[in-house]
Amino acid sequence: MTAARPTVLLTGSTGVIGASLLPALTARHDVIALVHRRRPQGATTCVQADLTADGLGLSTSQRSELAAGINVIVHCGGLTDFAPRDHTAFDNVNADGTRRILELAEDARVPVVLLSSASAVFEVPGDDLAARSMRAYGHSKRRAEELAARCSQPVAIVRTALLFAARNAPTAPRHQFPHALFTAMLQARPGGLPVQPDHWTDILPMETLVDYVTALTEAQIRGDATAPGLHWVTAGPARLTAADLERACVDFLREAGRPATGPLLADAATPQPRTHGMARVAQLGFLPPDQPDMPSHLNRLLLTQLTRTDVLEALSHNVRRCAPWAP
Repeated sequence: MTAARPTVLLTGSTGVIGASLLPALTARHDVIALVHRRRPQGATTCVQADLTADGLGLSTSQRSELAAGINVIVHCGGLTDFAPRDHTAFDNVNADGTRRILELAEDARVPVVLLSSASAVFEVPGDDLAARSMRAYGHSKRRAEELAARCSQPVAIVRTALLFAARNAPTAPRHQFPHALFTAMLQARPGGLPVQPDHWTDILPMETLVDYVTALTEAQIRGDATAPGLHWVTAGPARLTAADLERACVDFLREAGRPATGPLLADAATPQPRTHGMARVAQLGFLPPDQPDMPSHLNRLLLTQLTRTDVLEALSHNVRRCAPWAP
């Protein structure tokens, strides 16, 4: 007789992370996708709900039936748009939405894997639109983590940095940083990126995050005492510099027969008073060389460690998918 497979409740299954995580989870578990509008392919069951509504917009009977049928919640749903019309939307979705998911976990008496962000601990300076948006996003993630710390059920918080698109993803998410940045750099405007070459950013291959979250989900189902708490899932010492990004774009442009006519990075000696657009987002997304690496806890659950070669290969692959001249 075959034992029943555990059931995972997954939010955000049509988002950038959730769409990559769904197939990995369905390979090992039954998955109920909590959806708002779009329905993903591959989930065992879909339940329509709303993170911004009391009780997730479910009736009492729907909520009770859902709570009785799950073993763990993986919460990926959230708002990542860095230019919403109303910045309170970040709190409504990312913080209050998380509170409602945690309440469901308490009703169901199941553990949670919460996808957070490194933005939760970084205070973005500036009063321009890009800075205010990024700061509001970070604050909403910080509040979600604070709510998780008060939950009566075991919660594992995954704090990740930026992400490359998965190799098997149908398209690169060009509306999101860093892919919007790659697309802009491939337009080959000399000096178009106002970032110094040795400034760095942390971008993790999506496959690494999926492997870690999958292993963490299974640890939560097993009741592993080491699973709850904070998990930094980042590139860490395998971080990339602006010069790495420039080199990957220049190499691809040359290979594509569209060589750049000059450096893509701005002259460090030239003032760059950018206050909007991709240039400003890039300024805020890179850190100076004296800023230490982000923590990385990959060795807690993964047998193989991420190398700089792995990250550079992911960079090259993602840059190729962001060519602005491609159909």
